[in-house]
Amino acid sequence: MDDNVEDCPVCFITFDDTLRRPRTLPCGHTLCSPCIDGLKQQDAVTCPTCRASHAVPGAGHFPISYITEDFIRGLRGLASLPAEPGKQAAPPVRRPAPKATTGLSKRAQSLLQEQEATVLAAIRSCQEEQSQLAEYLTTLGGWSSRQQRLQDELWALVDQSKSALEAVRREESRVEGRQEEVWQKEQQLHAALQSLRTAATRQEAYEVIEDTDHLMEKDSQRTGECLGVFPDVHAVTIVTRVACASRAALQAATTAAAATQAALEAAGTAAATSGDSSFPAAWAAASSIADRLQALLEPPLTAEDLHSLTQRARGLVEAGLVFAVQDVKGQTRHARISLEDGRLHLLSLQAQVPPPGAATLQMGEVVPAAPPCKVFLDMAWPGSAARRVLVSLPVDTPVGRQFMLLCSGQRGACYANTRLFKVMDEGQPGECGGRRLPDR
Repeated sequence: MDDNVEDCPVCFITFDDTLRRPRTLPCGHTLCSPCIDGLKQQDAVTCPTCRASHAVPGAGHFPISYITEDFIRGLRGLASLPAEPGKQAAPPVRRPAPKATTGLSKRAQSLLQEQEATVLAAIRSCQEEQSQLAEYLTTLGGWSSRQQRLQDELWALVDQSKSALEAVRREESRVEGRQEEVWQKEQQLHAALQSLRTAATRQEAYEVIEDTDHLMEKDSQRTGECLGVFPDVHAVTIVTRVACASRAALQAATTAAAATQAALEAAGTAAATSGDSSFPAAWAAASSIADRLQALLEPPLTAEDLHSLTQRARGLVEAGLVFAVQDVKGQTRHARISLEDGRLHLLSLQAQVPPPGAATLQMGEVVPAAPPCKVFLDMAWPGSAARRVLVSLPVDTPVGRQFMLLCSGQRGACYANTRLFKVMDEGQPGECGGRRLPDR
């Protein structure tokens, strides 16, 4: 495909003098203003053409390419000039020359037009996909540059570690050399001691004493030299600082690797194609690569988000895409969470599969282990609409706990889809119904 100087090489949209003004990066490549803004990562822009990284100017914008604007205006001016006499006007740029259809029937012309419309729609689809892929490639380029910088920093830390190791080895070599000197000095002192003990004449005694004085004088000088050169302050400083930095980097890398592995195990490699509910709800509804990427980068829904009813949590609940999950001995059941009258309601657990893109939370994160709490029952009499009964359990009692478990179905048995077999004290205060329960 031939490059067109009128189009941005990233989004393939024609430059204009308002929103999409051409701006030139220091490497010489020209992009439109929105694309450059989209490439900004931590006050830097990576050119999608040559991968060079440029710091964003203090004003926040790269200079406008007035040469490009003047050149485009010149091209447009030439395109608008009338054809010279005797010369046939060239067809418009990027538009096919009209075909002669005088010999075709209306039916054939209609079929051609329909087919042309289909092809044009497919071309637009290709262009849209190209635009999405280019945008995604730009994002990947930013990630690549960021990861390269991190890798360079890690290699710099590795180089520092190597330098620290070399400093330690040099210090070891100096210490070993000093050990050899001290050992030789000790041998000389032992020999002097033996001479002092075996001197038999006055002359020998004076000579041994004089030799010993010289030896002790040298020994005192060597002791002072030892304290002056050991330890090497530079080596010790480098080793301790690099060790602290390496330990912190290693701990952070280990933590990140563990979190990444846990996320991969939870999501699974085939989750994207199988509609795994562990993926964000926006993933299933995404209509573009950018939307899917944004959905993947969204943090998972938390119980705190649900209880606080953040904007995202409210939208998911109102769409019926939030479920509490319970897994007991390999059997998984889900309970949908709804929002009614501004309050969250947890329906009973059912052996159902959440829709694609649903957010799930553990049952223990959204349901208290015991009263106090409020529970509800949806009840209907023959020939009448269902009505909701709200029951408050203010105190933790065995009966209240059993009633809560029967409403939620956490232990298996549940009031859902059951019938009352009789009414006690009908029409009287304390009227209630009974449900046949299995003997225990």
